[in-house]
Amino acid sequence: MRNKLKIKPKTVKAAATQTQTLNVNDSKGVRGDAISLKDSIYKDSINFNDYTTVYYSITSDTVNIGLNIYNEQYLYVTDIKEYKNKKSFIKRLLTLDFKKVKKTTYRLHNTNDLI
Repeated sequence: MRNKLKIKPKTVKAAATQTQTLNVNDSKGVRGDAISLKDSIYKDSINFNDYTTVYYSITSDTVNIGLNIYNEQYLYVTDIKEYKNKKSFIKRLLTLDFKKVKKTTYRLHNTNDLI
């Protein structure tokens, strides 16, 4: 993942990963008079991407819904050295101003785009 984000190994100060999996299943009974021509079960699933899937099944008296979400989070804390005064090289050379400042930045990347 570090190569994909184009982060150099010597700038990495800390790195962390976290895997999240969420599974939710719920069913609801249907009340009242339901008109059904057949006693059949309808099952289907919707894939939003490779990491998110919704399963559902509909019968004459119940509706079942299942949700599966998978995600991996990557956190990279990096140090970047930048010149204190952002002048051109010639101006820095004439004033002898080559001081650098360390800036700490972080990048957070989720594998699941829906999160």
